[in-house]
Amino acid sequence: METQSNWVTTIDRIVDMGLSHGLVQRTTEDEVFNGRTICLNGRHVLNFALCSYLGLELDSRLKQGTIDAVTRYGTQFAISRAYMSATPYAELETQFGELFEGHVLATPTTTLGHIAALPVLIQKGDAIIIDQMAHNSVQTAAKLVQTEGVPVETLLHCNLELLEERIQFLSKQYRHVWYLTDGVYSMFGDMAPVNELGKLLNRYEQLHLYFDDAHGMSWIGKHGRGYVLDCLPIQERMVVATSLCKAYAAGGGALIFPNAQMHRYVKNCGGPMIFSGPIQPPMLGAALASARIHLSPEINRLQQELQGRIALCNHLLKEYDIPVACSSQSPIFYIKLGLPHVAGEMAKYLLEEGFYINHAVYPAVSRRKSGIRFTLTRHLSAEDIRGLVEAIARNLPRAMETRPRKGACSS
Repeated sequence: METQSNWVTTIDRIVDMGLSHGLVQRTTEDEVFNGRTICLNGRHVLNFALCSYLGLELDSRLKQGTIDAVTRYGTQFAISRAYMSATPYAELETQFGELFEGHVLATPTTTLGHIAALPVLIQKGDAIIIDQMAHNSVQTAAKLVQTEGVPVETLLHCNLELLEERIQFLSKQYRHVWYLTDGVYSMFGDMAPVNELGKLLNRYEQLHLYFDDAHGMSWIGKHGRGYVLDCLPIQERMVVATSLCKAYAAGGGALIFPNAQMHRYVKNCGGPMIFSGPIQPPMLGAALASARIHLSPEINRLQQELQGRIALCNHLLKEYDIPVACSSQSPIFYIKLGLPHVAGEMAKYLLEEGFYINHAVYPAVSRRKSGIRFTLTRHLSAEDIRGLVEAIARNLPRAMETRPRKGACSS
Protein backbone atom coordinates (compact mmCIF):
# COMPACT_ATOMS: atom_id res chain seq x y z
CA MET A 1 0.00 0.00 0.00
CA GLU A 2 1.36 3.43 -0.99
CA THR A 3 2.31 5.94 1.63
CA GLN A 4 0.84 9.39 1.22
CA SER A 5 4.23 10.64 0.04
CA ASN A 6 4.39 8.05 -2.75
CA TRP A 7 0.76 8.74 -3.67
CA VAL A 8 1.41 12.46 -4.01
CA THR A 9 4.62 11.89 -5.95
CA THR A 10 2.92 9.52 -8.38
CA ILE A 11 0.03 11.86 -9.14
CA ASP A 12 2.35 14.87 -9.37
CA ARG A 13 4.44 13.02 -11.95
CA ILE A 14 1.38 12.11 -14.01
CA VAL A 15 0.06 15.68 -13.93
CA ASP A 16 3.52 16.91 -14.97
CA MET A 17 3.33 14.66 -18.02
CA GLY A 18 -0.06 16.16 -18.89
CA LEU A 19 1.38 19.65 -18.46
CA SER A 20 4.27 18.85 -20.78
CA HIS A 21 1.77 17.82 -23.47
CA GLY A 22 -0.36 20.92 -22.93
CA LEU A 23 -3.35 18.79 -21.92
CA VAL A 24 -4.14 19.83 -18.33
CA GLN A 25 -4.47 22.99 -16.22
CA ARG A 26 -4.99 25.09 -19.35
CA THR A 27 -6.77 28.44 -19.51
CA THR A 28 -8.80 29.37 -22.55
CA GLU A 29 -7.96 32.56 -24.41
CA ASP A 30 -11.45 33.27 -25.77
CA GLU A 31 -13.03 36.66 -25.15
CA VAL A 32 -16.44 35.10 -25.89
CA PHE A 33 -17.43 31.42 -25.69
CA ASN A 34 -19.41 29.82 -28.50
CA GLY A 35 -19.69 26.33 -26.96
CA ARG A 36 -18.20 24.55 -29.97
CA THR A 37 -14.58 25.69 -29.89
CA ILE A 38 -12.03 27.01 -27.42
CA CYS A 39 -8.92 29.07 -28.11
CA LEU A 40 -5.58 27.64 -26.94
CA ASN A 41 -2.24 29.17 -27.93
CA GLY A 42 -3.98 31.50 -30.36
CA ARG A 43 -5.68 28.59 -32.17
CA HIS A 44 -9.31 27.48 -32.07
CA VAL A 45 -9.87 23.77 -31.46
CA LEU A 46 -13.08 21.76 -31.16
CA ASN A 47 -14.09 21.24 -27.54
CA PHE A 48 -14.92 17.59 -26.86
CA ALA A 49 -14.47 17.92 -23.08
CA LEU A 50 -17.49 20.03 -22.12
CA CYS A 51 -20.12 18.52 -19.78
CA SER A 52 -22.87 21.00 -20.69
CA TYR A 53 -24.44 18.29 -22.82
CA LEU A 54 -27.56 20.21 -23.91
CA GLY A 55 -25.70 23.47 -24.58
CA LEU A 56 -27.99 25.48 -22.30
CA GLU A 57 -25.17 27.54 -20.77
CA LEU A 58 -25.39 29.89 -23.77
CA ASP A 59 -29.20 29.97 -23.92
CA SER A 60 -30.43 33.57 -23.85
CA ARG A 61 -33.13 32.71 -21.29
CA LEU A 62 -30.59 31.43 -18.75
CA LYS A 63 -28.42 34.48 -19.35
CA GLN A 64 -31.40 36.77 -18.80
CA GLY A 65 -32.40 34.82 -15.69
CA THR A 66 -28.94 35.49 -14.29
CA ILE A 67 -29.09 39.18 -15.18
CA ASP A 68 -32.55 39.60 -13.63
CA ALA A 69 -31.46 37.87 -10.42
CA VAL A 70 -28.34 40.03 -10.10
CA THR A 71 -30.38 43.19 -10.75
CA ARG A 72 -32.93 42.28 -8.08
CA TYR A 73 -30.80 40.51 -5.45
CA GLY A 74 -27.16 41.44 -6.09
CA THR A 75 -24.17 39.20 -6.72
CA GLN A 76 -24.45 37.29 -3.44
CA PHE A 77 -26.62 36.68 -0.39
CA ALA A 78 -24.05 35.88 2.27
CA ILE A 79 -26.17 34.19 4.93
CA SER A 80 -26.19 30.51 5.87
CA ARG A 81 -29.41 28.75 4.89
CA ALA A 82 -29.64 27.60 8.49
CA TYR A 83 -30.80 31.18 9.18
CA MET A 84 -32.26 32.48 5.94
CA SER A 85 -32.57 31.68 2.23
CA ALA A 86 -32.62 34.16 -0.65
CA THR A 87 -36.09 34.74 -2.14
CA PRO A 88 -35.61 32.63 -5.35
CA TYR A 89 -34.99 29.46 -3.30
CA ALA A 90 -38.71 29.05 -2.49
CA GLU A 91 -39.76 29.05 -6.15
CA LEU A 92 -36.81 26.90 -7.21
CA GLU A 93 -37.45 24.10 -4.73
CA THR A 94 -41.16 24.17 -5.59
CA GLN A 95 -40.26 23.75 -9.27
CA PHE A 96 -37.90 20.94 -8.35
CA GLY A 97 -40.68 19.10 -6.52
CA GLU A 98 -42.58 18.96 -9.82
CA LEU A 99 -39.51 18.14 -11.88
CA PHE A 100 -38.21 15.29 -9.71
CA GLU A 101 -41.48 14.22 -8.04
CA GLY A 102 -39.80 13.92 -4.65
CA HIS A 103 -38.76 15.98 -1.64
CA VAL A 104 -35.92 18.14 -3.00
CA LEU A 105 -33.19 20.04 -1.20
CA ALA A 106 -30.98 22.38 -3.25
CA THR A 107 -27.33 22.25 -2.16
CA PRO A 108 -24.33 24.53 -2.81
CA THR A 109 -22.67 21.85 -4.96
CA THR A 110 -23.21 18.15 -5.58
CA THR A 111 -20.08 17.35 -3.55
CA LEU A 112 -21.33 19.34 -0.57
CA GLY A 113 -24.69 17.63 -1.00
CA HIS A 114 -22.99 14.25 -0.47
CA ILE A 115 -21.13 15.60 2.53
CA ALA A 116 -24.38 16.96 3.98
CA ALA A 117 -26.43 13.82 3.35
CA LEU A 118 -24.31 10.75 4.00
CA PRO A 119 -23.12 11.49 7.57
CA VAL A 120 -26.72 12.27 8.55
CA LEU A 121 -28.44 9.36 6.83
CA ILE A 122 -25.85 6.66 7.60
CA GLN A 123 -25.20 6.02 11.26
CA LYS A 124 -23.14 3.66 13.40
CA GLY A 125 -24.78 0.25 13.13
CA ASP A 126 -25.08 0.62 9.34
CA ALA A 127 -22.67 -0.60 6.64
CA ILE A 128 -21.64 0.89 3.29
CA ILE A 129 -20.89 -0.85 0.01
CA ILE A 130 -19.54 1.50 -2.66
CA ASP A 131 -18.96 0.79 -6.34
CA GLN A 132 -15.28 1.15 -7.19
CA MET A 133 -16.12 3.58 -10.01
CA ALA A 134 -18.40 5.80 -7.92
CA HIS A 135 -17.40 9.43 -8.19
CA ASN A 136 -14.59 10.67 -5.97
CA SER A 137 -17.01 13.06 -4.24
CA VAL A 138 -19.15 10.12 -3.08
CA GLN A 139 -16.07 8.25 -1.88
CA THR A 140 -14.88 11.32 0.03
CA ALA A 141 -18.23 11.62 1.82
CA ALA A 142 -18.18 7.88 2.59
CA LYS A 143 -14.80 8.29 4.27
CA LEU A 144 -16.31 10.89 6.59
CA VAL A 145 -18.94 8.35 7.63
CA GLN A 146 -16.25 5.69 8.04
CA THR A 147 -14.51 7.80 10.69
CA GLU A 148 -17.66 7.43 12.81
CA GLY A 149 -17.26 3.66 12.88
CA VAL A 150 -19.31 2.68 9.83
CA PRO A 151 -17.57 -0.06 7.78
CA VAL A 152 -17.04 0.71 4.09
CA GLU A 153 -16.48 -1.99 1.46
CA THR A 154 -15.50 -1.31 -2.15
CA LEU A 155 -17.29 -3.46 -4.73
CA LEU A 156 -16.02 -4.51 -8.15
CA HIS A 157 -17.69 -2.28 -10.72
CA CYS A 158 -21.38 -3.16 -11.27
CA ASN A 159 -20.93 -6.72 -9.99
CA LEU A 160 -24.53 -7.49 -9.01
CA GLU A 161 -23.87 -11.09 -8.04
CA LEU A 162 -21.18 -10.08 -5.56
CA LEU A 163 -23.33 -7.17 -4.37
CA GLU A 164 -26.18 -9.49 -3.47
CA GLU A 165 -23.81 -11.80 -1.61
CA ARG A 166 -22.49 -8.88 0.44
CA ILE A 167 -26.01 -7.59 1.17
CA GLN A 168 -26.99 -11.01 2.47
CA PHE A 169 -23.87 -11.26 4.62
CA LEU A 170 -23.91 -7.71 6.03
CA SER A 171 -27.65 -7.77 6.71
CA LYS A 172 -26.99 -10.34 9.44
CA GLN A 173 -24.74 -7.91 11.31
CA TYR A 174 -25.94 -4.40 10.48
CA ARG A 175 -29.21 -2.49 10.70
CA HIS A 176 -29.01 -0.95 7.22
CA VAL A 177 -26.80 -1.73 4.22
CA TRP A 178 -26.23 1.30 1.98
CA TYR A 179 -25.09 0.82 -1.62
CA LEU A 180 -23.47 3.97 -3.05
CA THR A 181 -23.00 4.30 -6.79
CA ASP A 182 -23.28 6.63 -9.77
CA GLY A 183 -26.15 6.69 -12.23
CA VAL A 184 -24.00 7.53 -15.25
CA TYR A 185 -20.32 6.87 -14.54
CA SER A 186 -18.23 9.93 -15.25
CA MET A 187 -15.22 8.19 -16.81
CA PHE A 188 -16.47 5.36 -19.03
CA GLY A 189 -19.96 6.75 -19.67
CA ASP A 190 -21.60 3.44 -18.75
CA MET A 191 -24.76 3.31 -16.68
CA ALA A 192 -25.64 1.64 -13.40
CA PRO A 193 -28.05 -1.33 -13.65
CA VAL A 194 -30.77 0.72 -11.98
CA ASN A 195 -33.68 -1.62 -12.75
CA GLU A 196 -31.81 -4.58 -11.25
CA LEU A 197 -30.87 -2.50 -8.22
CA GLY A 198 -34.55 -1.65 -7.81
CA LYS A 199 -35.32 -5.36 -7.66
CA LEU A 200 -32.69 -5.83 -4.96
CA LEU A 201 -34.24 -2.92 -3.06
CA ASN A 202 -37.57 -4.73 -3.06
CA ARG A 203 -35.96 -8.04 -2.10
CA TYR A 204 -33.89 -6.85 0.87
CA GLU A 205 -35.61 -4.58 3.37
CA GLN A 206 -32.30 -3.54 4.94
CA LEU A 207 -30.89 -2.29 1.63
CA HIS A 208 -30.75 1.46 0.94
CA LEU A 209 -29.64 2.96 -2.39
CA TYR A 210 -27.76 6.23 -2.84
CA PHE A 211 -27.13 7.43 -6.41
CA ASP A 212 -24.98 10.26 -7.73
CA ASP A 213 -26.66 11.06 -11.06
CA ALA A 214 -24.76 14.27 -11.82
CA HIS A 215 -23.89 13.12 -15.35
CA GLY A 216 -27.39 11.75 -16.01
CA MET A 217 -29.20 15.03 -15.38
CA SER A 218 -31.20 16.89 -18.06
CA TRP A 219 -30.28 14.97 -21.20
CA ILE A 220 -32.54 12.02 -20.33
CA GLY A 221 -35.77 11.38 -18.45
CA LYS A 222 -39.16 13.04 -18.07
CA HIS A 223 -38.58 16.77 -17.51
CA GLY A 224 -34.85 15.95 -17.72
CA ARG A 225 -34.92 14.43 -14.23
CA GLY A 226 -32.02 12.15 -15.13
CA TYR A 227 -31.13 8.56 -15.88
CA VAL A 228 -31.75 7.08 -12.43
CA LEU A 229 -35.22 8.56 -11.89
CA ASP A 230 -36.15 7.76 -15.49
CA CYS A 231 -35.54 4.08 -14.70
CA LEU A 232 -36.74 4.07 -11.09
CA PRO A 233 -38.94 6.84 -9.65
CA ILE A 234 -37.93 7.79 -6.14
CA GLN A 235 -38.59 4.94 -3.69
CA GLU A 236 -38.51 4.53 0.06
CA ARG A 237 -34.93 3.70 1.13
CA MET A 238 -33.52 5.51 -1.92
CA VAL A 239 -31.81 8.91 -2.31
CA VAL A 240 -30.62 10.58 -5.52
CA ALA A 241 -28.07 13.39 -5.73
CA THR A 242 -27.66 15.37 -8.93
CA SER A 243 -25.96 18.42 -10.38
CA LEU A 244 -27.34 21.78 -11.42
CA CYS A 245 -24.10 22.38 -13.32
CA LYS A 246 -23.26 20.17 -16.30
CA ALA A 247 -26.28 19.68 -18.59
CA TYR A 248 -28.60 21.70 -16.36
CA ALA A 249 -26.30 24.70 -16.99
CA ALA A 250 -26.69 26.60 -13.71
CA GLY A 251 -24.86 26.06 -10.42
CA GLY A 252 -25.28 23.97 -7.30
CA GLY A 253 -26.71 20.53 -6.70
CA ALA A 254 -29.88 18.83 -5.53
CA LEU A 255 -30.80 15.94 -3.24
CA ILE A 256 -34.03 14.05 -3.91
CA PHE A 257 -35.54 12.20 -0.95
CA PRO A 258 -38.51 9.83 -0.76
CA ASN A 259 -40.00 11.46 2.34
CA ALA A 260 -40.15 14.69 4.31
CA GLN A 261 -38.33 13.25 7.32
CA MET A 262 -35.11 12.48 5.41
CA HIS A 263 -35.31 15.91 3.80
CA ARG A 264 -35.71 17.60 7.18
CA TYR A 265 -32.88 15.69 8.83
CA VAL A 266 -30.35 16.61 6.11
CA LYS A 267 -31.54 20.23 5.87
CA ASN A 268 -31.40 20.67 9.64
CA CYS A 269 -28.29 18.62 10.45
CA GLY A 270 -26.12 18.34 7.33
CA GLY A 271 -22.84 20.19 7.91
CA PRO A 272 -22.72 22.12 4.61
CA MET A 273 -26.36 23.14 5.01
CA ILE A 274 -25.34 24.91 8.25
CA PHE A 275 -21.79 26.08 7.65
CA SER A 276 -21.36 26.47 3.86
CA GLY A 277 -22.52 29.30 1.66
CA PRO A 278 -25.72 28.92 -0.40
CA ILE A 279 -26.27 28.92 -4.15
CA GLN A 280 -25.88 32.61 -4.97
CA PRO A 281 -28.56 34.74 -6.68
CA PRO A 282 -27.04 34.72 -10.19
CA MET A 283 -27.10 30.92 -10.30
CA LEU A 284 -30.53 30.77 -8.65
CA GLY A 285 -31.75 32.92 -11.53
CA ALA A 286 -30.16 30.61 -14.08
CA ALA A 287 -31.55 27.55 -12.26
CA LEU A 288 -35.10 28.95 -12.38
CA ALA A 289 -34.79 29.70 -16.10
CA SER A 290 -33.47 26.19 -16.73
CA ALA A 291 -36.30 24.68 -14.65
CA ARG A 292 -38.87 26.39 -16.89
CA ILE A 293 -37.25 24.81 -19.95
CA HIS A 294 -37.11 21.41 -18.25
CA LEU A 295 -40.81 21.57 -17.33
CA SER A 296 -41.79 22.44 -20.92
CA PRO A 297 -42.07 20.19 -24.00
CA GLU A 298 -38.89 21.81 -25.35
CA ILE A 299 -36.72 19.53 -23.21
CA ASN A 300 -37.83 16.55 -25.32
CA ARG A 301 -36.53 18.17 -28.51
CA LEU A 302 -33.21 19.03 -26.90
CA GLN A 303 -32.81 15.48 -25.62
CA GLN A 304 -33.62 14.02 -29.05
CA GLU A 305 -31.04 16.22 -30.74
CA LEU A 306 -28.34 14.98 -28.39
CA GLN A 307 -29.48 11.37 -28.76
CA GLY A 308 -28.94 11.70 -32.51
CA ARG A 309 -25.34 12.74 -31.94
CA ILE A 310 -24.78 9.85 -29.49
CA ALA A 311 -26.15 7.34 -32.01
CA LEU A 312 -23.96 8.77 -34.77
CA CYS A 313 -20.84 8.57 -32.62
CA ASN A 314 -21.52 4.94 -31.69
CA HIS A 315 -22.03 4.10 -35.35
CA LEU A 316 -18.76 5.75 -36.38
CA LEU A 317 -16.74 4.16 -33.58
CA LYS A 318 -18.03 0.75 -34.65
CA GLU A 319 -17.38 1.51 -38.32
CA TYR A 320 -13.74 2.42 -37.59
CA ASP A 321 -13.33 -0.50 -35.14
CA ILE A 322 -12.13 1.74 -32.30
CA PRO A 323 -11.69 -0.06 -28.92
CA VAL A 324 -14.26 1.69 -26.73
CA ALA A 325 -14.72 0.82 -23.06
CA CYS A 326 -18.40 0.23 -23.79
CA SER A 327 -21.02 1.09 -26.39
CA SER A 328 -22.10 4.24 -24.60
CA GLN A 329 -25.72 5.33 -24.48
CA SER A 330 -24.64 8.51 -22.68
CA PRO A 331 -22.80 11.58 -24.03
CA ILE A 332 -19.54 10.29 -22.45
CA PHE A 333 -17.20 8.05 -24.47
CA TYR A 334 -14.02 6.32 -23.34
CA ILE A 335 -11.32 4.59 -25.35
CA LYS A 336 -9.03 2.31 -23.35
CA LEU A 337 -5.40 2.62 -24.40
CA GLY A 338 -3.52 0.95 -21.54
CA LEU A 339 -0.65 2.87 -19.98
CA PRO A 340 -0.70 6.60 -19.13
CA HIS A 341 1.95 7.62 -21.66
CA VAL A 342 -0.13 6.14 -24.52
CA ALA A 343 -3.18 8.13 -23.44
CA GLY A 344 -1.07 11.27 -23.18
CA GLU A 345 0.44 10.85 -26.64
CA MET A 346 -2.97 10.16 -28.18
CA ALA A 347 -4.47 13.26 -26.61
CA LYS A 348 -1.50 15.32 -27.80
CA TYR A 349 -1.89 14.06 -31.38
CA LEU A 350 -5.59 14.91 -31.35
CA LEU A 351 -4.92 18.39 -29.99
CA GLU A 352 -2.42 18.96 -32.79
CA GLU A 353 -5.21 18.09 -35.25
CA GLY A 354 -7.64 20.51 -33.62
CA PHE A 355 -9.56 18.34 -31.13
CA TYR A 356 -9.40 18.94 -27.36
CA ILE A 357 -10.35 15.82 -25.38
CA ASN A 358 -9.53 14.58 -21.87
CA HIS A 359 -6.78 12.04 -21.32
CA ALA A 360 -7.79 9.89 -18.37
CA VAL A 361 -5.12 8.41 -16.11
CA TYR A 362 -4.56 7.43 -12.49
CA PRO A 363 -6.16 8.25 -10.06
CA ALA A 364 -9.31 8.79 -12.17
CA VAL A 365 -8.85 5.26 -13.55
CA SER A 366 -6.49 2.43 -12.71
CA ARG A 367 -3.02 2.77 -14.23
CA ARG A 368 -3.45 0.13 -16.93
CA LYS A 369 -6.88 1.37 -18.00
CA SER A 370 -5.66 4.80 -19.04
CA GLY A 371 -7.32 6.20 -22.11
CA ILE A 372 -9.00 9.16 -23.72
CA ARG A 373 -12.41 10.44 -22.70
CA PHE A 374 -14.54 12.73 -24.81
CA THR A 375 -18.03 14.16 -24.48
CA LEU A 376 -20.73 15.25 -26.90
CA THR A 377 -22.83 18.38 -26.68
CA ARG A 378 -25.46 19.98 -28.87
CA HIS A 379 -22.85 22.57 -29.80
CA LEU A 380 -21.03 19.95 -31.90
CA SER A 381 -22.13 19.04 -35.42
CA ALA A 382 -22.23 15.66 -37.15
CA GLU A 383 -19.17 16.79 -39.15
CA ASP A 384 -17.31 17.62 -35.95
CA ILE A 385 -18.02 14.16 -34.53
CA ARG A 386 -17.01 12.42 -37.73
CA GLY A 387 -13.80 14.45 -37.83
CA LEU A 388 -12.85 13.41 -34.29
CA VAL A 389 -13.52 9.70 -34.86
CA GLU A 390 -11.51 9.75 -38.08
CA ALA A 391 -8.65 11.49 -36.28
CA ILE A 392 -8.73 8.88 -33.51
CA ALA A 393 -8.61 6.06 -36.07
CA ARG A 394 -5.77 7.76 -37.92
CA ASN A 395 -3.62 8.34 -34.82
CA LEU A 396 -4.36 5.18 -32.86
CA PRO A 397 -1.62 2.99 -34.42
CA ARG A 398 1.22 5.44 -33.76
CA ALA A 399 -0.02 6.22 -30.24
CA MET A 400 0.01 2.51 -29.38
CA GLU A 401 3.60 2.24 -30.62
CA THR A 402 4.96 5.02 -28.39
CA ARG A 403 7.38 4.22 -25.62
CA PRO A 404 7.24 5.95 -22.24
CA ARG A 405 9.39 9.04 -21.96
CA LYS A 406 12.17 9.09 -19.39
CA GLY A 407 10.62 9.85 -15.99
CA ALA A 408 7.06 9.13 -17.10
CA CYS A 409 4.92 6.84 -14.99
CA SER A 410 4.25 3.64 -16.94
CA SER A 411 3.02 1.24 -14.31
